[in-house]
Amino acid sequence: MISVIIPVYNTAKFLSTCIRSIINQTLQELEIIIVNDASTDKSIYICNKFKEKDNRIILIDKKQNEGVEKARYDGILAATGEYICFVDSDDWLEKDALKRMYDKALETDADYVEVGMQRVLDRHKIIKKKTYPAVKGLITQPQLFDSYYISFFGMNILSVNIWGKLYRGCILKNPPQPIGLTMGEDLYFNLEIFPRLKTIYIDDYIGYNYRFGGMTTRYNKNLLSNLKILYSIKKKKIEKYHYYKASDYIRIELKNALMSDINQRILFRYGPKQDIIDQIYKELMDPIWNDIQQIQNFPNTLSSPIVQAIINKDTNTIYEICKINTNKYYPQWLAKRMMSKILNII
Repeated sequence: MISVIIPVYNTAKFLSTCIRSIINQTLQELEIIIVNDASTDKSIYICNKFKEKDNRIILIDKKQNEGVEKARYDGILAATGEYICFVDSDDWLEKDALKRMYDKALETDADYVEVGMQRVLDRHKIIKKKTYPAVKGLITQPQLFDSYYISFFGMNILSVNIWGKLYRGCILKNPPQPIGLTMGEDLYFNLEIFPRLKTIYIDDYIGYNYRFGGMTTRYNKNLLSNLKILYSIKKKKIEKYHYYKASDYIRIELKNALMSDINQRILFRYGPKQDIIDQIYKELMDPIWNDIQQIQNFPNTLSSPIVQAIINKDTNTIYEICKINTNKYYPQWLAKRMMSKILNII
């Protein structure tokens, strides 16, 4: 049996499509665990309607919103299936997705099976883009860890998401404890789980439909703080597993996280110029930024103006570089935002 875990928070607009795609799977031996994370829209009404009609549905109705990380964790603790699959509540599965993954899991004895996904932009499911895995087939130890764990340290080889995968249940017997992330929770999950794996299978079958299209329209105050937490976790993993080849990649990621934060502040006018510069200076007082100067194998990156400005705490130069980047990106962002508004209307 497969346990399908669906964390739900204010997705009433798309929730029926998601649940129906699971109920109608060709593989029917399912346990469908819906975790309503204190939604304030009609999500709980929809969940209850489906639960009344299908006794495979287990509904966890939380009275306090705790985030998707904790919702998934609660779902794992409630799961009894031999395998576990995560589906986000605004996404949906192709009809044969679970059977395809389950058959491959039995055939290959993989600890997880992953399928390809299709990105769907609009609510009418018209604008689509298929995304096939970068690698496919069976990957076993020691190659699995030696060559692919680095995917979660800044090298985009394997996908960092946890949806679109069927996990062997015993692998998640002691799931990663939630640490309060609102950004990068999938990445954290993989950092913890991946060392437990012996074999994975990646299938290029397109079985997962990922809905995207909501444009960021305001500064994300959790972006930098969450990515700094993940950076510290990655450092500990590198030391624990002597995975030093990943060190430079996470330092470059850290630099990019700072630039993304500043870019957002400028793009969304999160304060006047001097306030942003003052905030940059305050941020650079954190000793974590001293790690940037330890980049060893990428001399061009180390000598780049932005990295040198971070090392020298030259806040004005950092601001001006980010301002130039933001000005270049602004027309594209504005066009995407207009398109997003149009698609939400039609």
